[in-house]
Amino acid sequence: MEGKSEKNSSEEGRSGGSKLEGDACLKAIGIIPDGNRRYAEKNGINYREAYQRGFEKGEQVFNWCIDHPTIDKAVIYALSTENISRSGEELETLIDLYKKNLEKLTESDDIHDNEVKVEVIGRRDLMNPIMKQVEEIEETTEAYSNYDLKIAIGYGGRAELIDAVNSLKEKDKVVNEQNLQDELYSGFDLDLIIRTGGYQRLSNFQLWQSAYAELFFSEKLWPEFDRREFDRAIEFYEDTKRKFGK
Repeated sequence: MEGKSEKNSSEEGRSGGSKLEGDACLKAIGIIPDGNRRYAEKNGINYREAYQRGFEKGEQVFNWCIDHPTIDKAVIYALSTENISRSGEELETLIDLYKKNLEKLTESDDIHDNEVKVEVIGRRDLMNPIMKQVEEIEETTEAYSNYDLKIAIGYGGRAELIDAVNSLKEKDKVVNEQNLQDELYSGFDLDLIIRTGGYQRLSNFQLWQSAYAELFFSEKLWPEFDRREFDRAIEFYEDTKRKFGK
């Protein structure tokens, strides 16, 4: 990967070369990485191996985002509030993998060389088993500002909105659009959301931030998602005339 200075000075010949300008420019991307369990069943491997390949795919896809000339924000839907109710064994596997992969990400040269600020968003009480790793990666990268990577764990869009409203009430602030957005876990709007796995729904992801996002649904299962499919999503976005309700 390359740093932001190189990225901004060399926009030609890359995935999603900058056709769009101004407010229509692709800056913030959301990813719903669906299909890990179906990938395991399809390939005759256990869930742990499939999820690990999913983690590795997430790192690879974020690298592609960094390679893009204008993207500087990404939100990855890692574990929803609903996922917390999965079977004990599967949830334990996920927690163990989150610990290991967050520790790996904290030490990643790519994160530090490109000055990526990493935040884990969601309900903090649902992150207790991995809180040590969450706090470590957030503290290690909090001073960075080239890129913004948010990993949604124990996250739900409805819960985010409820928490934002309750926070405003506690602060005795009026509930309006700007104040509400300021209290969200993730305060920027998404331009493009990519969902893998074939299903065409948001599944409680970034309900406020997705208001005017373009939606790209891929048939590929998450570990199968490749650079060509990523480029197709970028081209889909660039070929869409965005009107923002006007």
